[in-house]
This record gives sequence, C-alpha cells and structure tokens, in this order.
Amino acid sequence: MACEAWRVLSRVNANTQRLDEARSAIEIALQHLPDSSVARLERALLMEQQGQYAESLAELESLARGSGVSPQLLVHLARALAFAGRGEEAEQQLEAALRRWPTDLKLHGQLAQLRWSRGAGEASIQWIEDAIEKFPGEPGLRLVAADHLRNAGFAAKALSLLEGSLALAPDSAAFLTSIGVLLDDLGRPQEALPYLQNAVARAPRAASSKRNLVATLLRVGRAAEALQHCNELLERAPDDQQLIAYRATALRLSGDSRYAQLHDYARLVRTCRLQPPARFADIAQFNAALAQELSRLRRSEQRPLAQSLRGGTQTERNLPADNPLIADFFAMLDAPIRDYIAQLRDHDGHPTDRRKRADYRIAGSWSVQLQPGGFHINHVHPQGWLSSAYYLELPESVADDASRAGWLKFGEPGIPIAACPPDYFVKPEAGMLVLFPSYLWHGTVPFSEGGRRLTAAFDVVPC
Repeated sequence: MACEAWRVLSRVNANTQRLDEARSAIEIALQHLPDSSVARLERALLMEQQGQYAESLAELESLARGSGVSPQLLVHLARALAFAGRGEEAEQQLEAALRRWPTDLKLHGQLAQLRWSRGAGEASIQWIEDAIEKFPGEPGLRLVAADHLRNAGFAAKALSLLEGSLALAPDSAAFLTSIGVLLDDLGRPQEALPYLQNAVARAPRAASSKRNLVATLLRVGRAAEALQHCNELLERAPDDQQLIAYRATALRLSGDSRYAQLHDYARLVRTCRLQPPARFADIAQFNAALAQELSRLRRSEQRPLAQSLRGGTQTERNLPADNPLIADFFAMLDAPIRDYIAQLRDHDGHPTDRRKRADYRIAGSWSVQLQPGGFHINHVHPQGWLSSAYYLELPESVADDASRAGWLKFGEPGIPIAACPPDYFVKPEAGMLVLFPSYLWHGTVPFSEGGRRLTAAFDVVPC
C-alpha cells in the first residue's frame, strides 16, 4: 500500500515535469517494495528524463533479464538501445517480442519507427502488414500502420489501407476519423467532412474526433462552426495550445478583432541576444562549441516522424542538462525568460498572461539541423506555454529580405487555408533568442542554398 501511494505521487510529479520530486518519491516507493518491477521501470524512465541515459539503460536491461518482462518494458528498452547506438540489437529485441506478442500495437509502432530511423522507408511497416494478414480481425493494427504511413508521407497508401478496412468496423469513430484526416491531408476536405462529422456523431464526447473536425471545418470556410467546437473543447482543456490556435484561426477567418489580441506580435514575440559565459570570447565562439556538442547528440539521419521538420534532423531526447555546455546554455536563458514573464500582464484573461507565475521550468528541449531545401511546416506546441528558437548557425540566404529564406514566420496555420497567409516574420541572426506563446502558428520559410540552419529550442511552462 505504501509503495503504491509513493508511486502515485511520483507519477503526479512526473506529469508536471517535477522530475526531482518524482525521483525522490519513486525511490521511497522502492524502499517499501524493492523488487517491484513496475516501480523499477518507472524509476528507469525517470532516469531517462533526467538525462541519466546509461543508468536508465542498465536498469531496463536488468529488468528484461527478470521474470516480469512485458511489451511496455521492451518498447522502452528498444528506444534506449537505439539511442545508445545499438539499433540492430533494438530491432532484434522488438522482433523477438512480436513473435511472443504478435498483435501488440506499441511494439509494432516502435519497430516501425526504429526501422524508419534506420532508413527502411515504406518497408518500415512490413511487420505490421504481415500481422494484418495473419490477424485480420485486429483493427488496431490497421490504424497503427495508417498512422505511420501518414507521418512518413505515404498518405495515399494509408488511405487505401483504411478504406479497405472500414468494412470490418463501419461504426468505428477511430476509422472514420483516420479516413477523414487522410482525405484532408490529400487536399480533399469536402470529402473528409462527412467522415469526420460521422465520427463525432458516433463518439460525441471524444475530444480527438471533434478536434480533427475543427481543422477540416476551417479548411472549408465554416469558421463559425469551428469556433463553436473550439469553445466547447476549451472549457475542458483551457490551456491546450492547439485548440487556442484553432480558435484564433476561426476568429481570423471571421474578421473578429479578438484575433489581433491573441496575435499581438509586437507584445508577444520578443527577441534578444544571449550573452556568453565569461570563458568565451564572444557569442560566436560559444555557438561554435555548442554546435559541435549538439551535432554529437544526433543519432539518426532520418527526420523524426510526427515532428514539424522537413529536410533535416532533430535530437531525439531532451538536451542533457548535466552537459557543461548545455548547462551554460540553460543558464544564459534564465534572464530573458524571466524578463518575458515579468512583462506579461497581471490578472488578465489572455491565455498566456493568465498563466503568469513567479517561476517557470523547461518542459522540453531539442536541437534541429536543417539542410538546404529544409524547413519547418507550420505548427504549434500543444503542451507548452512559451516556446522558442535560438539560432547558432544560419545559411547566407537569410540576408535576403526579399525572399525571407530561412526566416521564422507566424500566423499561417498548419492546415492549408488560402485566406490565412503568414502575417509576421522574424529575420534570424546567429546568437538571437526568440520567445513567443506556444499557441502561435509558426514555421520557417524554406531556403535552397547556403550552409545549414542550426537551432536549439525549448518549451517553458509555469511553476
């Protein structure tokens, strides 16, 4: 009983990114029940979140040698092995696990992601396709395969798979939603609409179905309906940055002045130049050292699935705060973040201002390298409060004010809407930090020549 209580407390703290408190709680839980494989797994995952990757992997491998092996454990072990540069071993572990649990969706999803990261392309779902043939009554396999194909850029194949599967579960809100989303991705929003409306009718309390319907309603110009759904969903999740972004787009399409309040760029998008630690001669020298360290942290030459970048790579885990250079970087961020927060309005109903607190924490951090031809598609950060971009290296083409190649753009939704072009740009400079609300649609203007575009980024949430 005491072990379970401390485990629950650990989860609560972990869910709010209070990792030190979560770690303390799980250690106490293990004092009460040292052999608990569940608590040991949770400790291993906390170690990973704290940047203790070697210790986390050792604990996962120890658990995998025990008697309480589960698909969940093996999914996390495979991720840790891949991050440690043992991708072939990770793939073998997952294949062995799928021979034991051939319909486990998380194992299939992890193997597909791993095979994608190792360059398998469309063949990365071969194991799922084989399982679909052997277990035709398992609709979840088809959904996992379709989701992977969609994220990998094979939307037409994903749609064909789902349309052929709908006969298995014609009343499934999940199938209906997935088909609707894929049709929208393929530029067929009018065809997508009845599928998404049918999904909402069959699962009226399912937030995911309604969110996807909102995106398509915006695309077909039905802003008033989209706004109504957004308002209903935001009553349940008022800090959901994706919903706030959809609501802002609906207001923009309606000509509502409240859009300008949400997208008050002059007040809410701020730039500053970071000051390097004293041991560096200037910010250029610091950036060169940090760039070298960030390059070392990249494990894959493939873009990560379900992320915004195209034509580039991204670090796979939070930037390790125990690394001296990265610790310096986080220390350099503190003053600009605190200054941003201090300038927010007190007792204001604006979705950024009303969450103003005396303190903050970094909720996630990463680095992105874009090559010529690369860009970020327009997106938001659903779990954030404040988001960022810090520029270490930039292609020469950013100097071209006419093309704005490589610039940061705001306001253009991630769903193609002709009436909503970008309405604000930031010209990046090496050593510049940009801070802005996480709900603002943002992306980058593609660049076709020059060097790489290297950034570090993070999300901030209030304490």
